[in-house]
Amino acid sequence: MKKIVASIAFIGTVVMADTIGGELDIGYYEHTPSGTIEYQGDSIDLENDFKWKKESDVFAKLYIEHPIPILPNIKLGYSSFGHSGSGILSKDIIFANQTYTATGKIDSTFDLDMYDLTLYYEVIDTGLDLDLGLNVRYLDGSVSAVGVSAGTPPSIINESTSFSVPVPMIYAKARVPLPVTNISFQAEGNYISYSGNQFYDFEAGVRYTLALGLGLEGGYKTMKIKLDDVDDLTLDSTFSGAYAKLVWDF
Repeated sequence: MKKIVASIAFIGTVVMADTIGGELDIGYYEHTPSGTIEYQGDSIDLENDFKWKKESDVFAKLYIEHPIPILPNIKLGYSSFGHSGSGILSKDIIFANQTYTATGKIDSTFDLDMYDLTLYYEVIDTGLDLDLGLNVRYLDGSVSAVGVSAGTPPSIINESTSFSVPVPMIYAKARVPLPVTNISFQAEGNYISYSGNQFYDFEAGVRYTLALGLGLEGGYKTMKIKLDDVDDLTLDSTFSGAYAKLVWDF
């Protein structure tokens, strides 16, 4: 009896290994900001007023694929994202109904966690691959500014706000192998635009596959976040830069 149970377990493991697969990506990316942010006040330039510059963060993706045609495959994702800046203002700005004085120092921070759940189908799976689906991204972020008030006498102002919003998007991914090599070209992205809001992210790169499903990939990544008056916050910004990641295709 024990031998039968062991045999069944072994066969089940082999079947699962043959039918369930996927990919795990762990990456590092740079993002240079451009655009504006507004919270109960002025439209503030991210580079010139808040002094944000290039930053680096990490991301992870897990793709789970199965052989059942009617059911979608699953992709899970997480990205850590942040910016900070420090400098002297060249003009008065209003943030959170507070006036930060010109010539005064201002320190600002922006933190954002992004969680992705994607359901997708392999539309083409012949070496030349194309996946299409729907993604829901949950944004959980905060922004703060510490500076000097324009009042008399001047005082230190420390204002902040946070926001959380789910964003549904269209998802697509394509992979084109270079014949007779271990090199392939990758492109992946999400997109939606509605009611003055717009979100997209797109990455394109080159992958080199090593042994045992391991590979390396590098390329360019860009993300657009346009929030129109969500919890009194308006954000119209783009973040772009290079990325590199370690891939395990299992």
